Amino acid sequence: MKLNHVLVSFAGALSLRQAHAAPSISRASGDNTKEAATGMCSPNDATYSTEKMPNGSYTDWGSLGLDNLTSGRQYITIVNLTPHRFKLDQTHSYQMDVFDWGDIPPGRSRQNIAHYTEEAGANAVDDNGEAYYSIEGTNQKFILRATTHIPDTHPRRTVVDLSGMGLGQREYLNPRPEVPVTLVITGSASHGFVASLTHGPGNWMRQIYDVIKDRPLQHIVMPGTHDSGMSTISGQILSIGSEANTQTQALNIYDQLRVGARWFDLRIISVHQSNTDDYDFWVAHVNDENADVPVGNTGESLADIIEEVNRFTSENPGEVIFLHLRYLVGLRRVLTGGPIHWDNDIVNDFFNELKKISNRCGNLDTSVQFQNQAASYFMDQNNGTGCVLFLLDGSNLPDGVPRASVSDGFYPAEQMAVHDNWSNLATTRPMAENQIEVWSAIERAKPFTDDEFLISQWIVSADAVSTTALTIQRIAIMPTNPALYWAGVNAMSPTKWPNVLLVDYIGVVVTDQFAWNQLSAELYTLAIGLNLYMISENCDVSSQRHPLLPPVASATSSALRRLSPAWNGIIFANGTVVDKPPQGVHPGRVEVLKNGTVFSDGTVLEKDTPNPHFRSTIL
Repeated sequence: MKLNHVLVSFAGALSLRQAHAAPSISRASGDNTKEAATGMCSPNDATYSTEKMPNGSYTDWGSLGLDNLTSGRQYITIVNLTPHRFKLDQTHSYQMDVFDWGDIPPGRSRQNIAHYTEEAGANAVDDNGEAYYSIEGTNQKFILRATTHIPDTHPRRTVVDLSGMGLGQREYLNPRPEVPVTLVITGSASHGFVASLTHGPGNWMRQIYDVIKDRPLQHIVMPGTHDSGMSTISGQILSIGSEANTQTQALNIYDQLRVGARWFDLRIISVHQSNTDDYDFWVAHVNDENADVPVGNTGESLADIIEEVNRFTSENPGEVIFLHLRYLVGLRRVLTGGPIHWDNDIVNDFFNELKKISNRCGNLDTSVQFQNQAASYFMDQNNGTGCVLFLLDGSNLPDGVPRASVSDGFYPAEQMAVHDNWSNLATTRPMAENQIEVWSAIERAKPFTDDEFLISQWIVSADAVSTTALTIQRIAIMPTNPALYWAGVNAMSPTKWPNVLLVDYIGVVVTDQFAWNQLSAELYTLAIGLNLYMISENCDVSSQRHPLLPPVASATSSALRRLSPAWNGIIFANGTVVDKPPQGVHPGRVEVLKNGTVFSDGTVLEKDTPNPHFRSTIL
């Protein structure tokens, strides 16, 4: 193929949709059905695809630092929670041994491969590639770039360019070889799009109130955090628990709420000084709270958590927040003599502390288990400012002491029937397979005989030696959390999904990078997309017309647009944010397409050629 023909083809990938590409929402384009006319859900409107995606790869634990750090293989996962097909229009790459990208149908996820060359003598500075996508049925386009930044401790970068969608650009550090970078997109052409480059409003549930208000809690998905209060090692007990093997989160409760978490696994102890009447309440993470000498440590104080929850609810009204409280036992600062079981005085002190939480919901209807109540029942509490729900596991409390206080909003955990699925497996793949197996056994369809509120603990339980060597943080953010977005998503469907996606180190994508602009919004966006898109495809669960389809003439909706505020800036890899970049600035775009650049149609450039779009103001 002639060179000028190649460049014309390359330019066309930016502006022309392939002629044969029919919108994937064609089944839903007609509004003449009775269901559409009345705003009701219709199975004929379904867009979810059962198309099989290529198998992804679980990250080899060796890539965490125990052996080979020289692999050239990098993964970029794209999750499509929209009613449109993401169509791959074109790729080009230079010095990539494999550059494997493809379409992503509605409701599916694809793990793409950018395998930087391992050929001896190649100059890694020049490695780069681009994948160009269009969103069928729309005029929207986006680009992903695999590139390098040398010298640097993270020499490979992935750039997500959604500037053509008005959603900005972000330069990601590739955490390690073979560790994926993830992009999640939800929304639609008629309602606007949301992507995981940035976090949207803190009160995401309120933003989609019209969609979820009539669904029982059992038919809603939310992010959750494991050992939620362990965002620090406070050392209130004298034990060997360290940051590496005991800390499970990087963000305090306030910031976990901001990144979308709504289910909190909080393990509360009273820490007693030599005088056992001198105590304070702390979060703890220990191997066995009833052991003679438990191993672990403490995290945030209960006082700090109360302040953080109140700060969030004052800023973000209308949410339902679940505080699942466990342990409820005392430990001596010097760990001798075993546990101190709470008496009436300690329980009363504990309840008095909890009463400082705003937006508690006392005297709720306990004749209906909470998982069967509609979301609006809780979201409308306190004059529409929402509800902080306390669920107390009193298994360590002795007989005769209070285990709940319904008038104060402290309910026994049994008030909400929950299947809390902990795999207790040491590595990512068997854990993921177990979690998927459990939620695949659920059938969320009428008559809902196999339905339940399921917590998927997407975490591994490595032994103490492995955890200390690798750290909980690296185990979470490298092999484990990223697998949720390809293995987990591709095992979900409109009738099969968990209610809580419980993770360690929520929001963190690169080791020890915890600043707000270094976090990423994959789980936040995934939860919104599963509620708006995936569950809405199920007419047994959602009676209203799919909210992401074009509205009928008499209907209007702006809920999703509010989730996607106008922003088309750039977030660079170091966290620097440029809100209004100059036109034509696209990180990772190369000025010269080098001799040897390979296009997806099989063409190979035979000489260095100026990139015709390097200074372009469009994608």
